[in-house]
Amino acid sequence: MNPMVPNNELPLLTAMPAADTTTLRRLAEETRVAIELLNYQVGRLSSPDLLLDLLPYQEAKESSQVEQIFTTNDELYRAVAFGEDTKSAKEVVYYKDALFEGMKLLGTRGVLSVGDVEAIHRRLQAKTPGLRTNLPQFESTVTRVWSEKNGIREAIYTPPHGKPLLQRLLLDLLEFVYDDEMYPVHPLVKIALAHRQFERIHPFQDGNGRTGRILNILFLCQKGYLTHPVLYASGEILRRSNEYYAAFAVPEEEHGAERFAGFMLEIFRDTARRTLEIVNRIGELAAYHAGDGFLSQLKGRKSELKKILEVVFGRAYVRIDDLTALGLHRETASRHLKQLVDKGVLREEKGGRDKVFLNEILLGLFKADEGKTA
Repeated sequence: MNPMVPNNELPLLTAMPAADTTTLRRLAEETRVAIELLNYQVGRLSSPDLLLDLLPYQEAKESSQVEQIFTTNDELYRAVAFGEDTKSAKEVVYYKDALFEGMKLLGTRGVLSVGDVEAIHRRLQAKTPGLRTNLPQFESTVTRVWSEKNGIREAIYTPPHGKPLLQRLLLDLLEFVYDDEMYPVHPLVKIALAHRQFERIHPFQDGNGRTGRILNILFLCQKGYLTHPVLYASGEILRRSNEYYAAFAVPEEEHGAERFAGFMLEIFRDTARRTLEIVNRIGELAAYHAGDGFLSQLKGRKSELKKILEVVFGRAYVRIDDLTALGLHRETASRHLKQLVDKGVLREEKGGRDKVFLNEILLGLFKADEGKTA
């Protein structure tokens, strides 16, 4: 297949031979165990919603980095806390908005439509919303998939053109994912194959990668593997981007679907294991800081301090108002937050007249990966 020619002969996913080898089934089961263990441990956290403060923004940041949109953790959380949006931080905030738009649509209908996929894409604030209408005879508007290695950018694929064809391919993809009776493939293999097909359809002019990675999460939730949307594969894809694009480029006649599905299952499995480490560490940190050993280092009544620490370790950042909601006076709340700053638990940040206290301990779990590229 010529990577410079639109792939208007892209087969329907429902018409492709089932990628259901023994090796894939074994890998899918390994992945299932890793994801279900993660889901169980998330449910045991005293505040599972904490992960919806922390992980989606980290996923958004890393997903944007896959598309060469870079921001730092500090920029990101200042954008969240104060609305001080740098251009790159805005892209990250849009990603989280799009993810939660997808979760809302999924919760309403139980499945996603092509219109829902377009709605998710719109929330990314992409430059050109809606399915592509560019035509191959106008070279300047042709959408292509590029890989980059050692600073050299190379076109590896040109997706199909023609809006009716894109709609048909997307409808077929969703039918394959949702109709388990007609297409009895292991659900995780389905999701991996659907990701490949979505990126091969490449239905939008920009934002396809971010939309496709959001769909991975939504499909995992729809299939019942996740109660909370906490499996974010962008970090692993970023670390293994050369392998990702190499697997993407393998043609059908060389078992491209099976090879890519195997690669994505590894990505899902390894992401689940890495995320489980973070979840376990969050549990350990919350338990330590609510324990007598740490509380004895602070001034104040232990019963009051315990409530404060529950709030502090239940979100990425706190404001004084979060503690006054417990019945504390502002002066008392401010004093307790100050001593947590002195202990290195929190970091005070100011934006205009506003003030927040970032949870330095929890955000520190992500510092090690800051700035890494594949």
